Amino acid sequence: MGESITVKCAWRLPDQVRIHATFDAEVIEYDEQQDRWLVRLTGVRSTDAPDQARALVESQAGRWAYVPSEARRFGLTLPLKFETLTGQIRFFYANDPREGR
Repeated sequence: MGESITVKCAWRLPDQVRIHATFDAEVIEYDEQQDRWLVRLTGVRSTDAPDQARALVESQAGRWAYVPSEARRFGLTLPLKFETLTGQIRFFYANDPREGR
């Protein structure tokens, strides 16, 4: 694929503050069965996260994620649980998630 896109995410922190981040990402492949795209986040374009959360957001650069087609087509912001930033809920993968198939 090799196409570059932006991926927008939003999280509600434990103190109810909502933060946002936009990532640059490389499109890897389309998963037709689940209508989603595998991407690799190449960097953080912008974020409004405070320092502690900013470190968690920035640590996602280089990780892999599946992005629903609607988000890619329409530029929607993905509403994610805070636990996806801490790794308690898997959304971002350190390695290519296809390797475990």
